Amino acid sequence: METREKSAVFEVIAQKLIDTAPELAYIKNSQVRIVYLVSNQAKKAGAKVVHGECEKIPAKYRWAIPADFSITLFAPNNEHMSTKQFEILLFHELLHIGIGPADDGGETYSIVPHDLEDFKTIIDKYGTDWSVKND
Repeated sequence: METREKSAVFEVIAQKLIDTAPELAYIKNSQVRIVYLVSNQAKKAGAKVVHGECEKIPAKYRWAIPADFSITLFAPNNEHMSTKQFEILLFHELLHIGIGPADDGGETYSIVPHDLEDFKTIIDKYGTDWSVKND
């Protein structure tokens, strides 16, 4: 059975990224709430291993989950990762958070799909060899 628990470690890494990365300034300057989770289960999408995922929390569940988004990392798929690799993964997942203006002056939230801009941003920031375990 899958269990997901809050991860203070991933929250610290992600918050540092939000506070320092210009690409994530839109998150820093918003009211968005993000919960960082770790799952005890491996996940695959077809034949591909899933290391992490960003999900928008549906409004009907916010009474139980006081957040707008969850970012889950799948522990069995990430056992080999260095701190730097977790940073890259969290940076990538944070780029999926979409924030726009609402008609009432507030914010609207959405999931931003993968695109070439996303990968270019990551490559510009971290290079192309993410498999290197350099902490």
